[in-house]
Amino acid sequence: MQVAKAQTFEVEQIEQLFRPRIRVESKYIFDSKFSDTTGVFNQKKVNGVFTFPIKTKFSADVKLDLKSIKLKDIINNSVRFKASQTLGIVRLTARQINIGFDSLPQKNIANVTAGVLGLRLSKKYRVQFYSATITIAEQDKTIDNAVPRFSALFGQLHLRGLRRNFFYGIAATYSDGLLIPSPFFGGSEPIGKHFVFNYTLPAQINLQYKNDKNLLITVGASFDGYRNGIMYVAKRKNMNYLAGLAYANFRYKFSKTLVGRIEGGYVFYQNIKYTKTEGIPTQFALNPGPYVQVGFSVLFGKTFWEKVFDNVIKN
Repeated sequence: MQVAKAQTFEVEQIEQLFRPRIRVESKYIFDSKFSDTTGVFNQKKVNGVFTFPIKTKFSADVKLDLKSIKLKDIINNSVRFKASQTLGIVRLTARQINIGFDSLPQKNIANVTAGVLGLRLSKKYRVQFYSATITIAEQDKTIDNAVPRFSALFGQLHLRGLRRNFFYGIAATYSDGLLIPSPFFGGSEPIGKHFVFNYTLPAQINLQYKNDKNLLITVGASFDGYRNGIMYVAKRKNMNYLAGLAYANFRYKFSKTLVGRIEGGYVFYQNIKYTKTEGIPTQFALNPGPYVQVGFSVLFGKTFWEKVFDNVIKN
């Protein structure tokens, strides 16, 4: 169940709603021994995500409401901003994993995801966001029997300042016969001038430090995981991989459109579980191990809030 919780919702997904981008990253998990069998596990991953605008709407409606004599209430009751944006998302992921005890230890896995992301500014100036995606996640030897997997979420973000917010919602994944709904709750709380504490329960927590406009340092812990089709004992099965990791991430903004990042961390918990098979072991624990990840993002256009300001407030 935890695999779906870690996989369904990413705090980065909210960030992507606010500005289209191309993001490319590569991750390597170093050799980790199996706890109860022979061989080692390692993983190489390359991931690319493209979010692009499909439809954007902005408008303002002014109807004078004098039920209250307070200026703040008059403005809130009389002015109605309407803003919404829909974006498309395409994600391509290639993994090469080594399962040491298997007679053919090297597995090549491909994931293709497509869907929509959206957000809408409500009457109370809260941001409602949603996503719906379909994914194919298969080993090269099982691609002919691929099964589509579906994910969706809906949530609402409450702004409490430039750096303070909280959000909540419900996410669900249907993955080859497995249906798991998962509520989530998260937010950001500033600590002094340079620190922000972020949390997305039950998946991750982190602390960010920002001393200038370009450098952002993040330390935290999170759960990660995936579920894909794989050949096991000469039959197509589903493999669930779940990991708990602690990390430090350095992100640097080279320009208005180019952002680079490097991350290093320690996978303190790892587990592989296959679809149940009579008389054959299906769950394997792994020892902890380090990992490293590098990537970059190319940003396009303006953020959602810049568009609101340009199209509604300035006009």
